[in-house]
Amino acid sequence: MWKLLKNDLIIEKTNKKNIIACIVVAIFVFGLFYYVKVENSQKLIDEKASEYQSVASALTKFQTADAMDYGNGSDLYYNLLQQQRHVVNQSMALKIDRPQLYLDTGIKLAELRANAFELEGYEKVATNLPTKTENQLDSILYEFMDKTGILVSQEALSFFPFLVNLFMMLGSFWFIFISIFSCGILIEEFRHTSLIKGYPVSFDQYVLAKSTSAMLIVCIFIVEIIICSLPFIYFYGVGNPKYPIAIYDGSFKVITTFEYIGIALVYMIFISIFTILLSVILNVILRNMYLTLFVQLLLFIAPSLFPALVSLVPFNPFNYMNFTNLLNGQSLELAKPIGLEISHGLIYLGVSIVLMLIAVKLFFTTGKLKKV
Repeated sequence: MWKLLKNDLIIEKTNKKNIIACIVVAIFVFGLFYYVKVENSQKLIDEKASEYQSVASALTKFQTADAMDYGNGSDLYYNLLQQQRHVVNQSMALKIDRPQLYLDTGIKLAELRANAFELEGYEKVATNLPTKTENQLDSILYEFMDKTGILVSQEALSFFPFLVNLFMMLGSFWFIFISIFSCGILIEEFRHTSLIKGYPVSFDQYVLAKSTSAMLIVCIFIVEIIICSLPFIYFYGVGNPKYPIAIYDGSFKVITTFEYIGIALVYMIFISIFTILLSVILNVILRNMYLTLFVQLLLFIAPSLFPALVSLVPFNPFNYMNFTNLLNGQSLELAKPIGLEISHGLIYLGVSIVLMLIAVKLFFTTGKLKKV
């Protein structure tokens, strides 16, 4: 099996598909760098400008009488006015480089928004304001930074901050990328089993060897992502690996940049193994790489199309394929909220991987393949 794996890797390194995939990965990294460079200097200020416009839009839904003590919904109106002032103060704090003022104002703004959720008439302005989950993430981050004395940073091009931005974006479509990469795995062998009858290994070992070589190529992609990001150290520095990031993992908490990158890497590896094995199983059943890709994408978007299934079947591994949304607590915003956790996702993915490996070991033999 090891000789087969070695020979397969020699073949794969000259495979045009893999070369193109490596080029795409490099283009993505440098393309994101260019985008972040353009947006970096004004990112937080632009975010605050957007927040100001959102609050202003919410205020237009009230009439003059709402500002009076006897006006319907006056408490909410006053709350929104205060939010607007605090957003302006945060924007000014960024422009004049007053990071502590930014944090103090942010804490007050989060408190106002938390109070607004309970006020009468909030539902008519809800679409203009951050959700409860987003506000809670902001609140816990501001309070943590205020308590620990960490100042807000607007630098996004140094090594660690850039990697965080990179993995946040990759988390949304990593499954799709690996599905496209692996949808053709072993398709010819499954169509024509005579191609592998001359190999001195069992069919299940052949399948595992091909799957392992595909996974090693994926690992090369991940290493390539990190290597392409290394030049930023020379131009923009390493950055702070302990800079805090607020996430949801059963509860709202703050982790370091380094921990976030570690979680992202583990999830990317688990998702890659899961997707490659799923491609193998679907290819042996469907015998068509395009159908395999279609089914994979359908399974991926199913939790979005049918959100009720997320709370009904929380152990579905496809609930955890978008780890960026998972860490952002998006599952708390569903019609039937459910707190999906990082550790549970890894467990469900791990169990699914083991079950698929067992299926490969028990059922993928040349003789049984002919009966499929």
